[in-house]
Amino acid sequence: MNNFPSFAAIITAAGKSERFNRNQEESVKKEYLKIDGHTVLYRATEPFFEIPGLAAVCITCPEGSEDETLIALEDLADINTIPFLIIPGGKTRKESVSKALNALRSFESNIEYVAIHDGARPFITPELIIKTLAAATIAGSSVPAIRINDSVKRLGEDGMIKESVEREGLVCVQTPQIFRYREILDAHISSRNNNATDDIEIYLEDGKRCMPVQGSAENRKITYLSDIPDAENQIKEYLKEREEGRRSAKATRRMRELLYTKGEDE
Repeated sequence: MNNFPSFAAIITAAGKSERFNRNQEESVKKEYLKIDGHTVLYRATEPFFEIPGLAAVCITCPEGSEDETLIALEDLADINTIPFLIIPGGKTRKESVSKALNALRSFESNIEYVAIHDGARPFITPELIIKTLAAATIAGSSVPAIRINDSVKRLGEDGMIKESVEREGLVCVQTPQIFRYREILDAHISSRNNNATDDIEIYLEDGKRCMPVQGSAENRKITYLSDIPDAENQIKEYLKEREEGRRSAKATRRMRELLYTKGEDE
């Protein structure tokens, strides 16, 4: 018997990867590069398909990058019958998630909860998803969190350490962040906080509560070039293949135009 609630997964991958590409002449989405044979985006998405109750998946991506995103997902969209959406994101994370939540409205009758996960967190496990989902069914929302063990300091405007911050009660939160679908949708609709760094911030502003579960140090986010082995060589190869693909697509379009024109002349 399946005791899992129905849920959708939103995988956010619409960012510019600015810190990752800081020293690169031409940027490449970190989610499109590989770790141990699979792309970061594939690894961030695939574990959700292992959870009973998954009703839909929505991936956000930069506008115009839908084809690259589909390729980065490898065979996930082909081997599964679960509805799969790829949509262009917005200018901010909040705008991107709002668009994804709205895109899922057509599945609303089949969705009780929604899991919102960073496409740059490729080490998520089915076990952590299940634990977070279970807590969300109790409290309405849940988030993996890790207590801060290091001393915390606040910097002044001059960049120097200004003061110590009491770390008691502070945690670092991760994703997936899981919510009752209708509640997080309503919170996004009413929120004007376009600078929110995650969806818990928007949810709490709407007067809701969130239950933390024990996160994992392994569930880290890919942020810098050094986070992916052999990243520089991968980027060079990716850019080469992308340019070849663009030339091939351009040649194909040109051939179709010539054939269309020839057909009209005849």
